[in-house]
Amino acid sequence: MRPNVRPARGFTMVELMIVVGVMGIIASIAIPNYQKLTARSRRTEMLDVVSKFRLYFKNIYDNQGSFSTTSTLAISTPSEVNPPASFPVGQPASWKNSGVGWTDLPFPPEGGVHMRYLYKITASDTVQFQVCGSFASFGPNSIVCGDQGINGNYYYLEVFHGNGTSEVTEFPPAF
Repeated sequence: MRPNVRPARGFTMVELMIVVGVMGIIASIAIPNYQKLTARSRRTEMLDVVSKFRLYFKNIYDNQGSFSTTSTLAISTPSEVNPPASFPVGQPASWKNSGVGWTDLPFPPEGGVHMRYLYKITASDTVQFQVCGSFASFGPNSIVCGDQGINGNYYYLEVFHGNGTSEVTEFPPAF
């Protein structure tokens, strides 16, 4: 006569450990790639906003022969930081149209922005755009960005000249 033996049900501890290990390997590959992807998208947002700044200031220069006009800031006076307040990493913040240096811009960026912006007219034919951001996995917010003490772990500086040329400094380099 055969004994009535029920087949084992469920998973053994070894099988569960293998599954957890495989999930850990997949997560260790996927999470850094996701963080890089979101950082790239925010950098693309920043490049779009800066290109609008460039076009705006180029139009002023072409029309008036100088960046320093009564409608913009005096030479060497920085604009306010926009968005004005710190916000959590990864969260969008609202653009402030009424801040010093931003009232005359014909456009606000669409939607919430993930980086903070500042500009300064350094000469009648030169303007600086400074951008600071904080990205997960880029390290601590140890970079002081701009003239007003914005801290972040990503910094973009563009010196734009009236003739249309510019020099760019980016830290860390483009990712």
